[in-house]
Amino acid sequence: MLTNGADIRFIQAILGHAQLTTTEIYTHVSIAKLKEVHALTHPAERPRDPCAALASKAAAENRLTALAAEEAIESHETS
Repeated sequence: MLTNGADIRFIQAILGHAQLTTTEIYTHVSIAKLKEVHALTHPAERPRDPCAALASKAAAENRLTALAAEEAIESHETS
């Protein structure tokens, strides 16, 4: 679930853990996901080309929009 974008706090609630540290024991972050997050967020990975920077920003915004839509769907399904 974490690899597919679920927030660790939601996983904590689903598993019924009182402490986040308990949930962390059972979650493993894949190397691919770590590389993706690093490439999207680390300042050294930001493109120098202004056009590439705009494309990267647009990709990040698209991901956030998709996550918000997914959250809305999941919220609606659990209501």
